Amino acid sequence: MPNISLLQGDCLEVLKTLEDKSVDLILTDPPYNIGKAKWDKVPNYIEWCGKWIIECQRVLKDNGSFYWWHNDMVQIAQLMEWIRANTGFVFNSFIVWDKGDFRALAWKNPGDDSNLRSWFNTCEYCLFYTFQDKTGLSTVMLDTNNFPTMRGYFKRLQEYIGLNKKQILERIGQNADHCFRWNSSQWDMPTPETYKQLIDTFGIDRWDGFREYEGLRREYEGLRREYEGLRYVHNLDKNHNNVWKSSEHNSGKQHPTQKPIDLMERIVKTSSKEGGIILDPFMGSGTTGVACKNLNRNFIGIEMEPEYIKIAEARINAVPTKLL
Repeated sequence: MPNISLLQGDCLEVLKTLEDKSVDLILTDPPYNIGKAKWDKVPNYIEWCGKWIIECQRVLKDNGSFYWWHNDMVQIAQLMEWIRANTGFVFNSFIVWDKGDFRALAWKNPGDDSNLRSWFNTCEYCLFYTFQDKTGLSTVMLDTNNFPTMRGYFKRLQEYIGLNKKQILERIGQNADHCFRWNSSQWDMPTPETYKQLIDTFGIDRWDGFREYEGLRREYEGLRREYEGLRYVHNLDKNHNNVWKSSEHNSGKQHPTQKPIDLMERIVKTSSKEGGIILDPFMGSGTTGVACKNLNRNFIGIEMEPEYIKIAEARINAVPTKLL
């Protein structure tokens, strides 16, 4: 059963109580500063956002993901530049929530004499950040400190053979190239066929330090999985593109800016694992929490308004607990 923690208060203060690098995913829908409600106009907005974004950076794990919703393009640009200049977050991509044409019905008649002098906006955006521009194994493989025990093994193996790499390759071919690049970012594990060639050609199985291939393979796979664990989670789904429609159309809306559950679930499912900890510093009516409980994720929600704490609690409690 997932752990659900709903915290009432100003997120700038409540975030300070969370431990460093304790959260797997941050998914939030902050005020847009467009006057949607009383709480949606914030003095010194970009500076204020910077304060909670810095706290998000502190509590997010190195392999975590950070998503935030917005719909005002000018302020999005300002926030993106602030994040680029002041944080370690790296922009990954963004989602467009296509709400459809139902909001533009006031201008459905081309002959209407309206004051509209721009394209009516029927979408919102969700910005996706991580701490990584390259990830997991692809980054680790560029580091000559990776697979240290295995690099050392092939270094000692070459010393036993008594030839330089060029001489070894002249005997058994280029397939053995990468396993003897033990001091290079290009090192990699040989295939079983290449390892057998080393045995047949150089009698390495008579060496005191010789290891069977299966043992080497298991160690390699264990380290590879460990390195892959360093990358941010990204579980691909069908039609994995960044323009989304919702099947809900905000039914059951209990908050002025409430997001459809199916959209929030898709982000939670894509960017976290079961049992992970998801944080929403602007919880509102608790949609992120509902998505987390549906998907067996732990949830921390922060909300200033007591009425929304009650709504969120009721909505999350109404989700049946799944027996695992």
